[in-house]
Amino acid sequence: MNMRKLVVIIYSLVLLFAGCDDLEDKPYTTGEANGVVEDYGTAEMYILNEGLFNLNNSTLARYSFLTNSCSYDYFRALNHRGLGDTANDMDIYGSKLYVVVNVSSTVEVIDLQSGLSVKQIPMLTDNGSSRQPRAITFDSGKAYVCSYDGTVVRIDTASLEIDGVAEVGRNPEDLCVQDGKLYVSNSGGLDWAGVGVDRTVSVVDLSAFAETKKIEVGPNPGKILAGPNHSVWVATQGEQIEQGDYKLVKINSQADVVEKVYDEPVMDFAFDYNIAYLYNYDYSTGQTAFKVFDLTSGTVLRSQFITDGTNIERPFSIQVNPYSSNVYITEAYNYQVDGDLLCFTPEGTLMFRLSGVGLNPNTVLFRDEAAGVDTPDNPDESDEMAAYADKVFDYVPAPTQYMNTVTTAYTEGFTTKQQVLDYAAERLRKKSLLSLGAYGGYIVLGFSQPVPNVPGEYDFKIYGNANYNPNAWQDRPGGSAEPGIVLVSKDENGNGLPDDEWYELAGSEYGKTGERRNLKMVYTRPDNVTPSDGMVEWVSYAINESETGTYCYAKAPWGTFSVWPAWLMESAEGTALTYTGCTMLPPLAKAPEDLTNGWPTQASRWYDYGYVCNSDPTDETGSSFDIGWARDKEGNKVNLPGIDFVKIQNATLQDLGYGYGPACVLFNCAIDLHLAGKEIETIAQ
Repeated sequence: MNMRKLVVIIYSLVLLFAGCDDLEDKPYTTGEANGVVEDYGTAEMYILNEGLFNLNNSTLARYSFLTNSCSYDYFRALNHRGLGDTANDMDIYGSKLYVVVNVSSTVEVIDLQSGLSVKQIPMLTDNGSSRQPRAITFDSGKAYVCSYDGTVVRIDTASLEIDGVAEVGRNPEDLCVQDGKLYVSNSGGLDWAGVGVDRTVSVVDLSAFAETKKIEVGPNPGKILAGPNHSVWVATQGEQIEQGDYKLVKINSQADVVEKVYDEPVMDFAFDYNIAYLYNYDYSTGQTAFKVFDLTSGTVLRSQFITDGTNIERPFSIQVNPYSSNVYITEAYNYQVDGDLLCFTPEGTLMFRLSGVGLNPNTVLFRDEAAGVDTPDNPDESDEMAAYADKVFDYVPAPTQYMNTVTTAYTEGFTTKQQVLDYAAERLRKKSLLSLGAYGGYIVLGFSQPVPNVPGEYDFKIYGNANYNPNAWQDRPGGSAEPGIVLVSKDENGNGLPDDEWYELAGSEYGKTGERRNLKMVYTRPDNVTPSDGMVEWVSYAINESETGTYCYAKAPWGTFSVWPAWLMESAEGTALTYTGCTMLPPLAKAPEDLTNGWPTQASRWYDYGYVCNSDPTDETGSSFDIGWARDKEGNKVNLPGIDFVKIQNATLQDLGYGYGPACVLFNCAIDLHLAGKEIETIAQ
């Protein structure tokens, strides 16, 4: 299982079991590119960002070395649609770029000269189910795509039609061509908790297009590449990823046998002729290692590839530019924020870093010819992207274990709220996650144009990170859910500020037993503001100055930062945080003592409609909102022609148990459905 697959599986588990409460934030590098962005003999490069599982937010970035500019959402800017959900691999063949999109189960074929889609090839079985494609390679006018359904599909690159399917092993992860044969690494990674991982590499005869042999290589084979002197190299990653039992295996492609197993822990690797660059991440220590390996002698040339002290927290992929031999490493940080692309010389010195290239950048390709089209540096200016809320007027997250991290729009050194607001707006435009923290925490967003109230239709949608888990609740849909309410406001006085009356959008629980409104929540700052690793931090709260309680936060999993906003420490809000006019929804989850497996939100159920971070983001109706639901403070219906501002506020007072703290709302964007061209029938009230 390579790193790309690891993240898909980890994040799918995050979605199924943990919701927002297992995020691990790491420092995030922002600002301009570090170093001179140039590379010998290279005109442009493409960066594929897989996004997040089930959020349909994969992107393709194009960097031009000729103009020193980057189109961060290159495909969308030219094609006016996204790539789809979880793009895992891409490669160039002839005049076209092929992108493999796993969850969407498609292969996107793009003309390199124009950047336009030529064809979107569905990767479906005869009965219409998804094959879940993973990786692609080419040989003699054919494209070969391995898929998690245990097949390799052959595509004719002239007609762009599927002309063959071969059966291989379980959950094939990667493939390569060597000596007229196709080698497919069968990970079996989706079966690790059941029957166990696969241990084989399939050998497929290209003429007959049929498997001829399975080579036993070790548990969970992932990345596979053709090497020099009739060799194929594959990384095996053990029965369980986190145990770190990784090996580097050499296959003799003439005899189709394992020639040698090297005790080299490796998650991913890249070749430059006889030289291999290896990287590994140790889950027990949190350390990352990069090595230089000689493929001919089978020896480590340098145990430390990076020689200038550059630190990479979470490497996601490694590639070599064939025109310059420079080494490119992508950094994913916590897999929830835009990652970086770093370029190193073969000697291990950082040449430049491109910050914020996309969410989970997994593949980089290089060309010595430039495309015939350029796009705006900022595709967010396109008509479609104008539908998204792009302004942050106010943002006050309540105490949370993710405070003072990128998830709360904080970078070390911020001392003012305006810095946080500016960064929050930047993250909003990039559709990166923002946390509202505990109960009462809120954010106020603005659109570039009014959102109309269209009768009978949903008007806007807010993407959260709740998700479906079939085992969460017996009598209704559920999974991870930590809901927040939505309020709207129209700019009645025309000053462009959200200082007019707010109206709550009545969700399914509005006015029901257990729902409460117009509450006042006050948090009191603890004395131990910055506890050390392993320490515990307590925050006291009071509702309407009478109902009191305490939240407990264990610090070890999330670092040494405080759960209190660092930028408010020297202000009047540095001792107490007050939230007024709060709505409280009925509890969603079981009591912490009744929960199992250490994942409190596993037991959560969803409300029927009308809340953020309440249903799967792929569910159009569950995360969409109708302005016609607006209610004033007395609960009366209000007929608004449209709105300019949206306020999202955590309405869940739920203690998730020791080490987790309170339930928190996370979201990443809000979109005007009408401007985006979506017509979705609403729920009548």
